[in-house]
Amino acid sequence: MKIKINHIVLFGIMAILLSSCNSYEKLIYFKDIKETGNKDIFKKQKPSYNIQPGDLLFIQIITENKEINELFNPINGISSAQYIRPETMFYTSYLVNDSGYIEMPLLESIYVLGLNIDQVQDSVKQKAFRFLKNPQVIAKLANFKFTVVGEVKIPGVKLVTANQINIIEALAYGGDISYKGNRKKILLLRQTAKGTQSYKINLTKPDIVDSELYYIMPNDIIYVEPLKSTLFREQTSDYVFVISAVTSTLTAVALILNLIQ
Repeated sequence: MKIKINHIVLFGIMAILLSSCNSYEKLIYFKDIKETGNKDIFKKQKPSYNIQPGDLLFIQIITENKEINELFNPINGISSAQYIRPETMFYTSYLVNDSGYIEMPLLESIYVLGLNIDQVQDSVKQKAFRFLKNPQVIAKLANFKFTVVGEVKIPGVKLVTANQINIIEALAYGGDISYKGNRKKILLLRQTAKGTQSYKINLTKPDIVDSELYYIMPNDIIYVEPLKSTLFREQTSDYVFVISAVTSTLTAVALILNLIQ
């Protein structure tokens, strides 16, 4: 009886060890990607981001009038370290309301919904020319954030100050995919003005580099699925614990019976 139970425990342990041996192909990125050198390139396929309600826009209007500059540039006197804080950006940037407008001093309402950041800059500049002399306009998206969840080492909402970021950089912000993560099954949820779009990404394939999905857009959600072996390993571990507990109990009972006899 004891020998049979020990065999069961040994089998359970072997099952765990075998399930944890993920193949090399499951763990690498960009399998069989070609080497371009300086003779070839992967074409950049970054999609344009269109402004949505809830976005924060950092807009500077610079003129020859110092008082006008202070009116349009509330960040004067604020250090760059303070400005990148979410609470500072909220109070020093212009919020796109649900109707797609931003409200600016003197210029009043400006419709920006669906525009890219260059078009926003042009729209503000055209309106500024009606009230100001030789205005210079700078416009940037102030709230480039995305979310990384699932089998990554540091999940959470990530706020960046870059103008663009790719999928690998986004995962790096999350501490990279853990050993338990499935690099072949990454879900990307992308918000648009009309609703949410969903995509599946396989990072073991090289074609992702010249795909539009290679670049992350603001408000994207990245979910890394666990490997099936992860669930199996966790379930097996529970079974082995139960079997070990039963084995220990039966062994103790057997010893007691031998002493009584």
